[in-house]
Amino acid sequence: MVRLLKLVVYLGAIVGFIWFGTTVKLGQRTLFQHVRNIWHTHESQELVEGTKGKVGELVEEASDKVVNRVGQGVTAPATSRGETPEPKEEWPMEDVESEDRETLRELIGRKTKSK
Repeated sequence: MVRLLKLVVYLGAIVGFIWFGTTVKLGQRTLFQHVRNIWHTHESQELVEGTKGKVGELVEEASDKVVNRVGQGVTAPATSRGETPEPKEEWPMEDVESEDRETLRELIGRKTKSK
């Protein structure tokens, strides 16, 4: 019920603002006519163009920084560079007995707990 009341109040405020802006004269013009005239002046158009230019430069600079940072320290695989990859040596596959595996787990556990 409170949400509905808030919605009605906000909608009433918006409608009131629109009514005020379109009907009440502030000098020779209404509020919205003043805003429209200000918007179409040469100075405001220069401001818009200057802002677009500056924002465009900032976006370009930021995207360049992102591209440069993402690529740092990353080497492309040989296949994407057009080279043929060298064959890799296989790691030896050894069977570790369960007793040795348990000893290794204890050693790793002690090392990680001490840090």
